[in-house]
Amino acid sequence: MRRSLAVSAVFASLLVLPAGAHAATGSFFAGQAVDGPSPDIQRLGDVDVARDGTGALVYVKQDGGVNHIFVSRLVNGAWEAPERIDNGLAGPSSQPVIAASDGGRLAIAFINDTQLVTVVRPTGDQPYGPPSGLAAPASNPSIDMSINGVAYVSFTLPGSSAADVRAARLERKGTTFAVLPDALDVDPAQNAGDGNKRSKVAVAADGSAVVVFGEDGSDGRTHVYGRRLFEMRVSTAPQDLTLSDFEGHAAGAADLPDIGIEDDSSFAWVVFRQAMDDGAGGVKIRTIARRLVGSQFEAPVAVDGQGFPTAESTNAPRVAVSGRGDGYAATAGVTTTAAIGAVIKDDAFVPGVTLGGGFNVAPFPVPAVAETGDGLVAWAQGDAGGGISLHAKAYDSVPASRVPQVPGPDQLLSSPDLGQVDGARGIEAAADRTGDIVVAFVQGGDADRKIVAAAFARAPGTFLTYTPSRWRKFARPPLRWSQSFELWGPVTYRVEIDGRPVAQTSDTSVTVPGIVRDGLHRWRVVAVDRRGQTTATATHNLRVDATPPKLKFTVSGARRAGGAVKVGVSATDHASGVKLVRIDFGDKSRAVVGRSATHRYGRAGKFTIRVTASDNVGNVGTVQRRVTIK
Repeated sequence: MRRSLAVSAVFASLLVLPAGAHAATGSFFAGQAVDGPSPDIQRLGDVDVARDGTGALVYVKQDGGVNHIFVSRLVNGAWEAPERIDNGLAGPSSQPVIAASDGGRLAIAFINDTQLVTVVRPTGDQPYGPPSGLAAPASNPSIDMSINGVAYVSFTLPGSSAADVRAARLERKGTTFAVLPDALDVDPAQNAGDGNKRSKVAVAADGSAVVVFGEDGSDGRTHVYGRRLFEMRVSTAPQDLTLSDFEGHAAGAADLPDIGIEDDSSFAWVVFRQAMDDGAGGVKIRTIARRLVGSQFEAPVAVDGQGFPTAESTNAPRVAVSGRGDGYAATAGVTTTAAIGAVIKDDAFVPGVTLGGGFNVAPFPVPAVAETGDGLVAWAQGDAGGGISLHAKAYDSVPASRVPQVPGPDQLLSSPDLGQVDGARGIEAAADRTGDIVVAFVQGGDADRKIVAAAFARAPGTFLTYTPSRWRKFARPPLRWSQSFELWGPVTYRVEIDGRPVAQTSDTSVTVPGIVRDGLHRWRVVAVDRRGQTTATATHNLRVDATPPKLKFTVSGARRAGGAVKVGVSATDHASGVKLVRIDFGDKSRAVVGRSATHRYGRAGKFTIRVTASDNVGNVGTVQRRVTIK
């Protein structure tokens, strides 16, 4: 399942774009170069991010005049420096694909000369393993990894009489792939997996997989098949997704399948294109989706949002499905070069709608979906001046609503300063589990190409303060709060009292560094992510009383042994309030609690009358006076 990439370390300098309806929860950030500018950059291969926000992108770049494979990892929300991973391989490399799971685990497949090669990074704190050759001559690799680290790669091998689709498996804690002994083809005598019949693989949470591919049929049509993989075994019951007719129109060849699978391996969605008789003497290529339920595919549905006979041909179908079954599909109009997006809602596709495109620029649209159900479709967009930029529309899912989500406002993702977007060299998109989404693409001309990543980044998660609002006796009060959830990098907390910042920390507690005057205050904590986005707690009361009560007292009456001596106390506290006043007459008699008292000394002498007052947080004030009793 496709996951997303996060944002690079340069996010602090990114251009923040308006986010329309999403302004309260996140923002779009225009693309920044991950590598380049350089004429050595050839094309983007793939991008994937695990649910925990780790991941990587992979691309082809020349080193010493030869095409090689480079990877930039996503760590703590920032792009790491690119690393070449086909070290020791002298020949040219191509067709890189990548899959990621939690903890920084990565699996990469590519073609070197004609050999399929894989590289595995077991975890984020371990290095890449050496390149491992699997099969030759091979082509068209596709790779995916489950949330538990099991991966499959499907690929094409030329057979003795026809091309075959094969697969290899990587175990959950393994570092090398093993090729399955059996081919996936339905008819070994027919070509499968070559050209537009290339395979795509998706892996469910239980470590099983489904591979979809095209294969020539004995009826003269190309068919699209789906086949399950269980450990090192190939299912004995492949499914033919190809239609004989659709909406009363005869159907022809089918190809270019794509697949997204849920965590539950019983459910998946496949999209593909298929030629149809349009009923007006012509042929139209429609984008079709079918849902896998158990061992059978349900009835087909068109996701291009069109109908016969006015439907235009569509191309390049893509689908992204979350572990919960939410998802989006994208396809492109051939004549209008329109980008079309469609929504999966309640286990059914809503007909697609046009998102943008035109000006005779192929849009190469790609979808992405998060585990929250939020997603986007991104595409290359031409303009009247001959320019090409990258655009996206986001979808905000409301799981409790039965109304399908609609695309948000158009967002420009490419920075004009980085040059034209080159969609033919790769556009890929993916999302993590919280709704952060990245789109990776290529910008620039032959002399200054760049690998670029843009993103929709969610603001830090909501969080709570823990410090109670009762009166406190600290002039520098300790304050505590819960952690704000953020996958893409560290969060800094700004503490504000009465609207003014008083402290900043990466911890979830702080002792206010300055003196806070006595009285009632209002405070909150603001979480700030690496992109400057903020989420604040509610504002709460902060009651500070660090000052003892103010005291004075009077002494009256007869100052002789046996006479009545009267003490009257005035005690004030302008914060938490006076809790207790005690009068000690200094002759070892029991102290009197109260603001006035009458006492008779039993003997003559000099005595110290001491009055103490405590407030409601424990501050104590004391005054005393010497009296002489005759």
